[in-house]
Amino acid sequence: MELIGDEHASLEPLKGRTIAVLGYGNQGRAQGLNLRDTGMTVIVGNRDDEYRQQAIDDGFQPMDIADAARQGDVLLVLTTDESQPRIWDSEIAPGIEAGNCLVWGSGYNVGYGLLDLPEDADVIMVAPRMVGENVRALYEQGSGAIAQFAIHQDATGRARDMALALCKGIGLTRGGVFESSFREEAELDLFAEQVVWAGLTAWLVECFEIGVEMGFSPELLVMELYASGEAAEIVGLMAEMGFFRQMSVHSTTSQYGTLSRGPEILSDEMRAKGRELFRRDIRGGAFVEEWSREQAGGSQRLKALKERALQHPMSQAEVKVIEAIRRAHGLER
Repeated sequence: MELIGDEHASLEPLKGRTIAVLGYGNQGRAQGLNLRDTGMTVIVGNRDDEYRQQAIDDGFQPMDIADAARQGDVLLVLTTDESQPRIWDSEIAPGIEAGNCLVWGSGYNVGYGLLDLPEDADVIMVAPRMVGENVRALYEQGSGAIAQFAIHQDATGRARDMALALCKGIGLTRGGVFESSFREEAELDLFAEQVVWAGLTAWLVECFEIGVEMGFSPELLVMELYASGEAAEIVGLMAEMGFFRQMSVHSTTSQYGTLSRGPEILSDEMRAKGRELFRRDIRGGAFVEEWSREQAGGSQRLKALKERALQHPMSQAEVKVIEAIRRAHGLER
């Protein structure tokens, strides 16, 4: 993987172009503000909600998504993944002209072929590997977030230059950008969400239940598992020092216990399940079909899953712990 830096990108492809940010949410606000501060012409399209008001507060004059799509030369399609198939044909596609550049912040809808794309427009991806709040904060500090970019369709012959120009304008080449594909970005995201974090989430809940069974208080377990902030510090050290190398800052007791017991916990059944989920649900597309059906039905199962999670004893116990930590830090609401 090669990281491309600031010196290898030019803003020239963006000069004289109107950048339409469609969706002023998590990434839309950060990317829109960064591009404007870089000196680009930026307009915002958003429905009438709190994000539209945020755009007004930030000095934009937001309009409907359809109007912004018509006025923009470079369309940053940054509405939620689930909303895009619903609004594409009615609000975005009619405004696209030959030679426009269509830009996504994730690979999901294009990578899985959920949108009918015009053949005479460039189709690219610029995907920061951080939430929008951090993309903005790093830009303001003179730094930048690491990001992926991809070229799905190069109708003009200038799509790659445009992708790098956008990366530079958003401040991402300061952190370094690397080339990928829409489908690879989408699959890796789903892999992290459905195998990596799904497994970690389920295991932490199981550990909570084991601890309660062994006689520990629920509040003490919540503190040990995540509320103290130690787990977050460890993940930060992994990024800074390396996954295993960060163990050097922990006691040898910790190092030995982690390295010797981990292989005993991970079973062949768990390994097989992780591979099955990837092949069937992610690469095979079963999850995309399931999630589309779920949305069409009003996301009732998602609502039930969230309600069940919030009713779990761990979710109940954490309320007191988090409140106590906030009081101790002088952060009462």
